[in-house]
Amino acid sequence: MEQRSIYWLDGRQTSRVIGLSDLPDLINGPGLVWYDTVAPTAADLAEFGSTVGADPHTLEDALSARERPKITHLSGYSFLTAYALRPTGHKVRTSRISAYIYPSALITIRLDAALDMDLVVERWHQDHHLVDWKANGLLQGLLDVIVDAQFDILDQLDSTADHLSRQLFSDKPNIKAVQRKTFLMRGELVTLHRVIPQTRDVVASIIRQSLAEEWPQELRSYWEDINDHVLRASEWTDSLRDLMTSVFEASLAINDSRMNEVMKKLAAWAAIVAVPTLITGWYGMNVPYPGFSETAGLISAAGLIVVAVVTLFIVFKKNDWL
Repeated sequence: MEQRSIYWLDGRQTSRVIGLSDLPDLINGPGLVWYDTVAPTAADLAEFGSTVGADPHTLEDALSARERPKITHLSGYSFLTAYALRPTGHKVRTSRISAYIYPSALITIRLDAALDMDLVVERWHQDHHLVDWKANGLLQGLLDVIVDAQFDILDQLDSTADHLSRQLFSDKPNIKAVQRKTFLMRGELVTLHRVIPQTRDVVASIIRQSLAEEWPQELRSYWEDINDHVLRASEWTDSLRDLMTSVFEASLAINDSRMNEVMKKLAAWAAIVAVPTLITGWYGMNVPYPGFSETAGLISAAGLIVVAVVTLFIVFKKNDWL
């Protein structure tokens, strides 16, 4: 288990190193502390829970693999579950982070180190207001970084969707490749849909809390900014899902249309081939007819075949059957 901490006093970062045993005295103290734990075991979380008095259900949620993004307001603190998104090759992976929000402390618990907390710390350092607003400000910086990462992934998926749309309506589209990529992308969008709309609900819940507790107007404006971003991300996700559904359905329609074209051409050629068969069958009867067993009969049969075949070819070509 990896641990990391930062302690601010009077708005300035100090060199003090915070341990687990220090948290009970600091979570409601005059300073501000961020305490981070990576890949804790059940025993580690049990020790943490007994030290700070955390609800056992939140400790269970911090390790569970099936929790959705949420925030729960408890007596004296809140518990948050959020997911950071990251691209891995052609896949979108999720990395869960849980957080305990006390008046003077933000305690984060990460199952892995996929979320780069250095970006979050940099965000806190860039805007000193976040430290002034204590844990609520630190939480805003954390979620801001998470939401920004969602936009990076959505932008990549949007570019892929645009490429698929152009490829679908090119002169010689590879329908199978388009359908395969579309199906894979729809799977990635399902992953996004499990995270982004629920993150929107988390931010909305925090904004309602800010109104009830009368947070400073400037801090609320920061949260309103995140809310605008997460709403846009949610709408973008829905738009991409609709677009991928349209691309997939269009690929099926184009494939059916190409099959109809092939069947139409085969039917036209079958009709052209049937005419010589009919004529040679007629002239091949074992009964006398004008030109029977004579050169004139061969010439007339060949002439009829040529005229009929050329006529059918011209008619089918004019009507776009060939």
